[in-house]
Order: sequence, then C-alpha cells, then structure tokens
Amino acid sequence: MTIEIDFGPYASQTNETLTQRIQFVYSPLNELFRSLHVLLNPRHHGMNIDWALASRQKLSSQFFNDLHYFELIYELGVPPVFFNNFEQLADNLDDEIAHLRLFLRRTDPQIVRQSLEQVARDRENKFIPKLAKSLEWQDYQPTMAHSLLQDLQTDPDEVYGHLFKFIADYREQVFDQTWQDRALSQFLITEIKNQSEYLRNHGFVQLINHLQVDRMHWQQGKLMVTKPFDDHIKLNDDEVILLVPSYFVWPHLFVDHFSSGVTITYDALNKVKTRVKVNELSSVFNALSDPVRLKMMAYLADEPRTTQSLAQIMMMSDSTVSHHLKLLRDTHLINGEKQRKFVLYSPTGLAEEMIPNFYAYLTAGEEQGEI
Repeated sequence: MTIEIDFGPYASQTNETLTQRIQFVYSPLNELFRSLHVLLNPRHHGMNIDWALASRQKLSSQFFNDLHYFELIYELGVPPVFFNNFEQLADNLDDEIAHLRLFLRRTDPQIVRQSLEQVARDRENKFIPKLAKSLEWQDYQPTMAHSLLQDLQTDPDEVYGHLFKFIADYREQVFDQTWQDRALSQFLITEIKNQSEYLRNHGFVQLINHLQVDRMHWQQGKLMVTKPFDDHIKLNDDEVILLVPSYFVWPHLFVDHFSSGVTITYDALNKVKTRVKVNELSSVFNALSDPVRLKMMAYLADEPRTTQSLAQIMMMSDSTVSHHLKLLRDTHLINGEKQRKFVLYSPTGLAEEMIPNFYAYLTAGEEQGEI
C-alpha cells in the first residue's frame, strides 16, 4: 500500500522544474514535537531509547499527565496547523513558538479542532488494520473520546495556554539541554546542506535514493511512499514538497498534505556516518588527545563561552586558551560566532558523529575526576 504523490505537468517537464518544487525545512519545533512522540512510546524507538529512558527519569507525573492529554498532536504525526501551515519559517525555537502562538491566536479554533478530529478519524480508518499495526504502529490504541477535543470546543484559549506552559516546562526540564548536548542544530543543518548539494548536482529523482529512506521511491513519474494505507495526492504547479529531516522520527516516515503542498518528515539519524580523510582523522584525534582540550570541549558543551571565560574557569592565560581553541577550530570540532565585541565558541556535531554520546562520556569523566 502506498501514498502516490503526483506532480503537476509543469513540474514534471524537466529535472530542473521538478527540483524547483523541493525545499528543505529546518525546524527545532518539529524536533520538540517528535521527541514528545518518542517519550510517549519509547519501546518503539530503539535508536533513541537511551535518551528516552534518561529523560523520563527527570520528568514529573504531572508532565506525563500533560503528555497524554496533548498526545493527539504528536502521537502519530503532527498536523501542519501546529507549524503555522509552514507560512513562516524561523531559525530558532523561540521564534517558532512565538509564530505558533500568534497563528493560533488569529486562527479560528474550529480549524485547529477539525485538524485534530481528522487525525483521529484517519487513525481509526487507516491504522486499525493488522497490517498497519504490525508494519508501523505496534501497540497503538486509538483514542475514542479525547478530552483535548472537548476542551478545544469549550475553551480554546485555556487549551493554548496549557499547551505553551507544557512546552515551556518540557524545554526547561529536558529538551533545551538535549538540543545542546546532542548538537541537534548542527545535525539538522549538516543534513540539509548535504542533501541540498546532492539535489543541486543530481536532481530530485536521484535524491530520493540518496536519502536512504527505504519506503520512498520514484516510479513512472510519481513519488511513491510505502505506508500501511493507500492515498493519492496530486500537486498543483504552485505547490511544493517540504523535506523535513529529524533526529527523533525513526522508524516512522510522516507524509502530510497542507495548503501549499506536502511535507515529508524523514529519519536523518541513519546517515550519521561522518567521512573523514585519514590525515584529517589523525588531526581530530590529536586535538582530542590532550586533557586540557577535552576539558574545554566539556565546558563548551555546557554553554558557548569566550576565550576569556574559559581562561578564568580553567585558570590559564588567554594566549594558552587561544592556542588550544585554534587546534579545536582547525579540526572543525568547534565553531566561533562573533557577538558584538566577543567570539563565542561552541562544539560542532563532529565529535558526536564520530563518537556517539561523546559529551556524556566527558561529563562522567569529570564527575569521577578523570578529565
């Protein structure tokens, strides 16, 4: 069973006209919602099981009450209405949440409610069959009567306030630290840059294979997505496909139709296979072989810092710290970002890509006095 995505006659003319219809989306808010899905059902997300189990230990019973209360938003996917129908794109989570708050304020609550009702209907129609359950949604149980829908009908403002408090609490307790520790910004940016370059050089049809998502393929001029139900989406010539990479989405692949086209949220974690030349690899390990630089990496993973702040923390001269920072920067282990008169240094995703949970090991070592 498949979803067939049929492009309009103009887009189908050439590889170039087809490529013009493809866009990549960087969305921290998407990662937040997808991570909530993982917390809701960690047994089905082995790639993130360590994170899920550790995170659940930090969260209160009230959080889990809210997690289930809002589960209709992210249990089997996230309706595009919770991304402002992709009318605005932001480069950070604070702005995305502000845009969502404004969008919900000016949008008829019935539209939001109807969007979630459609999700509930689709679940009952499409995800109950044994094939659907065994293929993708093990242990899924549909929500027959959901209090969230009832509350949206009677007091939508209260629901929205509750939702944003839930998001704020989750960010404070888990997500913001996860975003930093796992260098998710760099992870997503790297994926988008790599795939965009491939798209430019090889076109969309070849990109489908390069994404390494087994359930997507090109067949007779259509994009075919294997899902546990059938659907057909015909795109107009002015509509687009938004490709949204995610750290948390495996083993799922989400396809959503919105007012300007289709979004496909796919797993990008399967491509964390950094290719480094031998001489570059030697330089990276040389940079990481010094206890001083390992300490610096640990401090920078906690929060971006300047040369002066590192010198103060580590009780070293500015010039010595600068020397070590240069070695880390030259091997692409850290980046420097200028803010006013200062340069703030922070880790790239390279160390985590080469050594999974790299910063967790650093933290453990510090606590035991090993670094």
